[in-house]
Amino acid sequence: MVIKNALAAVLGLAVLTACTATPESAPTTGDSAPPTTTSTTQAAVAGIDCAKAPADVVGAALQLNLKHPRQEIDGKLVTCHYDGGGAMTSVRFATGADAASFAKGKEGFGSGGQRAKDLPGFFDEAYTGSLGTGEVLVNTLAARKGPLEVVVTSGANFEQEKKLVTALFERV
Repeated sequence: MVIKNALAAVLGLAVLTACTATPESAPTTGDSAPPTTTSTTQAAVAGIDCAKAPADVVGAALQLNLKHPRQEIDGKLVTCHYDGGGAMTSVRFATGADAASFAKGKEGFGSGGQRAKDLPGFFDEAYTGSLGTGEVLVNTLAARKGPLEVVVTSGANFEQEKKLVTALFERV
């Protein structure tokens, strides 16, 4: 139980640090329209939702038996959390990504106790990282293709995560 609680705390920290990104400021115009608040609606994430990452697609690629995702939307981030699979499994989409925001996410990822390792030649840019030892190992693969970033965290290996990220970029 202690190992499970410690792993949950560490994984939560890893996901939280991986999710850090500098929000883009709204463009300024000459008119004095009232400021808008951050939206957590579908429109805020350009049509991206967990329907783009259903449990059957995610589970098949990762070779895990997963249940339908629970979705969290926070501005330009959509995170899909799956039950099953023996370890925490999540897919996070970030819209409006660029090289600078991706680098900042990678830097934050490393501060969460994981060492980020570049994955050259995989989409525009990508990195991987692992947390844990022995039977309790969680891998993360983050990749950016144009303005979309996909981060997969699971107990699957990197080859399975690469397969999933490729499938997800094809679906969006």
